[in-house]
Amino acid sequence: MPTMAGMNAAESGDDDQALPGRLLRFPSFLMLQLVKEARRIRGSLGGSPADDGLRAPHVTVLACLADFGPAAQRTISDRLGIDPSDLVSLLDDLERSGYATRRRDERDRRRYVVAVTAAGRRILRRHLGAAEKLNDRLLAPLSPAEREQLHALLLRVLAHHDPSRVPGRYRSG
Repeated sequence: MPTMAGMNAAESGDDDQALPGRLLRFPSFLMLQLVKEARRIRGSLGGSPADDGLRAPHVTVLACLADFGPAAQRTISDRLGIDPSDLVSLLDDLERSGYATRRRDERDRRRYVVAVTAAGRRILRRHLGAAEKLNDRLLAPLSPAEREQLHALLLRVLAHHDPSRVPGRYRSG
């Protein structure tokens, strides 16, 4: 694979839409470009779950509740790295839509316990299915083995920076 370091568009024979080679050598720049591409693909999928008004943070909260069970708002905030006041707004939306419930914790009446509802599980499945389609389109040029390798590498980088956020079963030695 040729290196892009030091190349300019004229040297590489790229067209007028080419990104600067000086930036293409940075994986962080490439990741940002792929986030933009993922947004474009998501918009082109049609009939996307985004029509239901849920955004990625809502889906993240639902996935947290589905994976780990009912939890105190503070626990969810800490686990997901979401500011507590932002989480309250997300939970208001989820509760209003019938996707989550909040109730006083019987052991500590000062806090609320949040749980995902059956409707929340259904909408989560819908969003995860759409994410699967998006990932299939985004990663189309990669073989299944390359996709697994990319996934493992991204998890490894995340675990390096914040090991507490990546469960042990996903960390590689």
